[in-house]
Amino acid sequence: MLDLQVVSEAALSMDPLPMSAVRMTALAANPSPDFAAIVEVVRFDQALTVALLRAANSSWSSPRRLIATVSDAVIRLGAGPVLTLALGLPLHGRLNCAIPEYGLDEGDLWRHSVAASLAAETLMTFASVSLPKETPTAALLHDIGKLVISRFVEPPDQHAIDAAREIGITRIQVEGEVLGVDHAELGALIAQVWGLPATLTDGIRFHHSPEGADTPLAFGVHLADVVAKTVGVGPDDNADLERYSQAMGELGLTADTFDEVCSIVSTRFAEINARYE
Repeated sequence: MLDLQVVSEAALSMDPLPMSAVRMTALAANPSPDFAAIVEVVRFDQALTVALLRAANSSWSSPRRLIATVSDAVIRLGAGPVLTLALGLPLHGRLNCAIPEYGLDEGDLWRHSVAASLAAETLMTFASVSLPKETPTAALLHDIGKLVISRFVEPPDQHAIDAAREIGITRIQVEGEVLGVDHAELGALIAQVWGLPATLTDGIRFHHSPEGADTPLAFGVHLADVVAKTVGVGPDDNADLERYSQAMGELGLTADTFDEVCSIVSTRFAEINARYE
């Protein structure tokens, strides 16, 4: 069992997000976002401006004309995708590291997080219920807790985790039983430290057990995680098929629509991933 006090202190000491990302989160989470304020935040962040214009002019966005201003780009993409970009930029370096405790090579966690975010964005189009615009952002952040918990896994712990997984126990269950805490709880703690809204925090905390939150966002993040793994971006951690089926029902998806979502995500991920190669 891990020393939960030490692990919690490590989560609490995570480097803060840039002020532009925190400000963007607060603005985009508003039911009626202030686009003028969002534009102002982006205008003074050079890296975010470049990423935003690039996304607005991508083949997927298919603009009828070249998008050359921040205001046009924000209108073209919407508050949700802009928020995902704002958080994705500072997180790229952190999520790009190797985490051998999870069988993740360099870049694997980042790619899985991006694929999950794209899956959440796509699910918003196909779900019969309304998914909050911050769902893709919660999906991007859902595994952030792995960055902390991996630092405390000793060889005996890893052996116990590997043995349990071989008999079909899910990774999240093993973490709770062997370590006393799981990456979802730690991820939620990090989100709280960063000052992110409760909707995002709950999406992270319950991405393996969405019935605990019982919200469309939680079921959306859970299913986005499954979609990312289904298209081959992320490790197989013995996903809970009962929860997967429940999430499908909660969002009003069929097997056919799930396959269509996977096809779209696979295509979009290939385009996005090429930007970072």
